[in-house]
Amino acid sequence: MSKRNVQYYFGAFFLNLLIISIVFAYSGLVPFGSNNFLSSDLGTQYLTFLTELRRQLVSGNFHLYLFSQSLGDNFFPVISYYLLSPFNLLLVLLSPKGVPAAANIIIMLKISTMGLSMAYFLKSYFQKDGMANYMFTIAYSFCGFVASYFYDLMWLDALIMLPLVAVGVMHVIKEQKYILYYFSILLAIIFNYYLGYMLCIFSLCFFIYLGLENNLFQTKGKWRVIRDYLVTSILAGFSSAVVLVPTLVGMLKTAKTSFDVLNYLPSARFGLEALTELGIGGNTFDQRLEHGPSVFMTSTILILVLAFFVSDRISNRDKWYSTLLIGTLLISMFVTTFNTVWHMFQNPAGFPFRNSFIFSFACIFIAYKAFDNGVFHDTGTIVESTCLAGILVCIGYSTEWLLPKIIEELGFGKPDNRYDGRYFWLSITCIIISGLILLAFNRNQKFLKLAILMIVFEVIANFNSVISTARFGDQLVYREEFAKEDNILKNVKNRSHLGHRIIVSKSGLNKAFPEKYNNYNDPILFNINGVSLYSSTLNQDTLTMMHNFGYYSLNVRRISYFGGTNLTNALLGVYYRVRQWDNHYYVEENYNAPTLGFLVDSDVYGFKMYSKRALDNQDRLWQALNGNSYEYLKNALVNSMQQINVKNKTMYTYQLTTRASGPMYFYVSPMNYDKAKIYVNGKRVKTSSMNVYSAATLRLGHFRNNKKVEVKILTDKSLDLNPEYFQSLDQKAFLESLQQFRKNSLKITSNLNHDTVRGTIKVPVDSPLLLSIPYDDGWSAKVDGKKVKLHKVVDNLMAINLDAGKHKVVLDYQVPGLKLGWIVSVVSMCLFAGFEYFRRKRG
Repeated sequence: MSKRNVQYYFGAFFLNLLIISIVFAYSGLVPFGSNNFLSSDLGTQYLTFLTELRRQLVSGNFHLYLFSQSLGDNFFPVISYYLLSPFNLLLVLLSPKGVPAAANIIIMLKISTMGLSMAYFLKSYFQKDGMANYMFTIAYSFCGFVASYFYDLMWLDALIMLPLVAVGVMHVIKEQKYILYYFSILLAIIFNYYLGYMLCIFSLCFFIYLGLENNLFQTKGKWRVIRDYLVTSILAGFSSAVVLVPTLVGMLKTAKTSFDVLNYLPSARFGLEALTELGIGGNTFDQRLEHGPSVFMTSTILILVLAFFVSDRISNRDKWYSTLLIGTLLISMFVTTFNTVWHMFQNPAGFPFRNSFIFSFACIFIAYKAFDNGVFHDTGTIVESTCLAGILVCIGYSTEWLLPKIIEELGFGKPDNRYDGRYFWLSITCIIISGLILLAFNRNQKFLKLAILMIVFEVIANFNSVISTARFGDQLVYREEFAKEDNILKNVKNRSHLGHRIIVSKSGLNKAFPEKYNNYNDPILFNINGVSLYSSTLNQDTLTMMHNFGYYSLNVRRISYFGGTNLTNALLGVYYRVRQWDNHYYVEENYNAPTLGFLVDSDVYGFKMYSKRALDNQDRLWQALNGNSYEYLKNALVNSMQQINVKNKTMYTYQLTTRASGPMYFYVSPMNYDKAKIYVNGKRVKTSSMNVYSAATLRLGHFRNNKKVEVKILTDKSLDLNPEYFQSLDQKAFLESLQQFRKNSLKITSNLNHDTVRGTIKVPVDSPLLLSIPYDDGWSAKVDGKKVKLHKVVDNLMAINLDAGKHKVVLDYQVPGLKLGWIVSVVSMCLFAGFEYFRRKRG
């Protein structure tokens, strides 16, 4: 590589690095301050998964099943969706406490690398490597998508790969070379299959565009090029099967497979208000879950794009082809049907228009074509395009801002106006200044540096419009609290037996987060066996089972520890509960909990759960496990119920008499505890440190048999005179049965971080061994070296039959589909190598 090329790419990388450094330094973000972006998915999901990845990289102990993932689950879908970026290797350079800082550094490096790959595309297509290219590399690296979603760092790899895919398609069209295209598509899918899928669709659109531009479809050899392009595309896709096949198998077990016909209706996804996205501050962090397409590209680029279609310097042929490309990408966001297809046939749950970066790339590419054709030499064209740019932004704000105000003045309601009018004036000012700079550039090309500075100012201002509305976490507090909790949990884990679970109900980490931290992923974060999880890969059957047991679930991506009872804690092997209060950690022990496997009655095979009957499910399950019909959970006697209206709610007063000595539980589905107030004998019951918006089992206290209890419930929900709402656990009978389960527990001898569960057990009589591990096709079981059948019981747990005697039990986990994926990938790579060899030989 020549010295000029090195300087060119060096400049593209470090100019972006300088800009993102300014943005982060202005906000005091690590590494320039102690602030950290512990909000949204970065704080609740990526941080945890990155910490686990670092743990495996440093230890060299790579395992694909995590018992810290709720009750245990396949870790491969998490790896393929969140963790396959090569930038994540940098995690090994920092401690676990420094993972949030590492995430910031990774974001900075990814954005800088975007400039590098975009610079490569521009040089490859236009055969120019001057300073003017930097205007377009900056606009791409800091486009609206990046400013809106930079904290979803797993998606940024796709923006690095997009220009490489474009160059690969260009090599196919112009030179009939396929290697770069093959590997760019393959790596794009491997790094993040979700956006990699979108790049596959883009490659087809760009292939058609370049084919039209280069008259490919009028040549004799067109069918050979089309055939070879399609073969390469298919082989690249199949070569990624090592990621796609096991991921598909895993994701089919989540709620993401749900089908909604409304997502395929040809309706409009946005209106003219989306034009505000063309200006600075089109959306904010507060609007991240719902907003228009993030297509900000700076005023200079917007003017040049419009000038491309206005100028007489551009042929009508080029305008038509460019309209086809941009129009296709625009329609793919505008029409619900196409937008759903682009998002892997699922409507995005927040963060809409995740393909908007492709539209921005196409616009920036067209803008460069306008610049390269010298549209800035025509004063009229620039003036007209500048006016059009201003008009578009004005239309957007008029639709979103002015018209609702008129409606309000007319008395038709008050609009929810979330837009800052200052950004409107700033956007208009920047459009005018950018237009003037382009006019000045026509007379003196020294104004190029001023144009670059203007673009830098705009991208920083737009980036700041998102960051300024977000709240930051504190890295110093995070480091301190992480160290405290890590030490406590290591001590607790060392004290507990292998095969037990630990609940973290309140963490010191809450102090470091800007938003409420609900400890969903603390088990993964600290490498302990837990019950909770927050992940897009949450197993739906596990979620349903736990929900039917009374555990709280906000949505299909979350399952909480809250809602557990003595029965479920015993069933799931919960041995410790850890919480912090007044800067001190408290450890509550449940010495009677069996391990992850214990002997039960054969009635377990016939047990079925019912929806919205959590306490009934628990009672019947305990009967099935014991092989009897004894009532372990007993309905309280409802002596009377009174109700009075209190403002817009109702106060229900229940006079109860307990029928057993032990804890009393309350369960109604649905029940919003966040809006309700519950009092027992005049004392308010604290529901949870988290906001519980739907059904969950609530402990009301511990009472003796035949005790009078008054329960008052202030709620907006309609309640009945139903004794099943209140049930007391017969503590004595429960503990007697529990002691037997503990006595007949599997003695686990293996570290559960190796995709294997090994243990020994003495079986007095032929019995099923119930394993509180979610059923998964990846598990296989051997007893004394002989393979045995795994049965699916209790909706989503496992059991094996054991004969009387002493046995050695071994469970091994293999990721479903991984072996097939390897075979398909290796075969596909060999086929591509053969295809390339014979293609070249054919000449």
